[in-house]
Amino acid sequence: MASETYTSSTVTQPRRGGTGAPAVPAPGTPESGPDSWSLAGMTESQPRTPRSSTPAPRLRQLMGVCGWAAVLGGVGLVLGIRGLFGVLTHSAPGWFEPAMSLTGVIGIALTVGGFLTVHRRRAPWIFLGAGSVVLVVAMVLTSKAF
Repeated sequence: MASETYTSSTVTQPRRGGTGAPAVPAPGTPESGPDSWSLAGMTESQPRTPRSSTPAPRLRQLMGVCGWAAVLGGVGLVLGIRGLFGVLTHSAPGWFEPAMSLTGVIGIALTVGGFLTVHRRRAPWIFLGAGSVVLVVAMVLTSKAF
């Protein structure tokens, strides 16, 4: 009886349990194991190649987005330093600090949005244009406060 249960030959066909259990694939077959889902449809003649979900941005567009974002960052840094000195010397009105913090966060988020959409045609320019409008608002706020 024990010799019938444990044999030295490997099982190549899935077995069906006597209790109506589903078929269990034999060990070593592609249908078993933790990576069985990744082997479905893969053949020896067709190696897998990684696919890019988004095309690479044009170099000219990437340079334009980087240049515009650098200008926004430089001017925003100058405004931020001026605002910091105004807050540290207690010469800024009470509304200045929260207003500049909010405009700074919105401007940075719009600039990051421009970078994240650089592979699209018009979206980065829309985001950077909106970031420029926020920067002009920050300039107006700084000029009114000091």
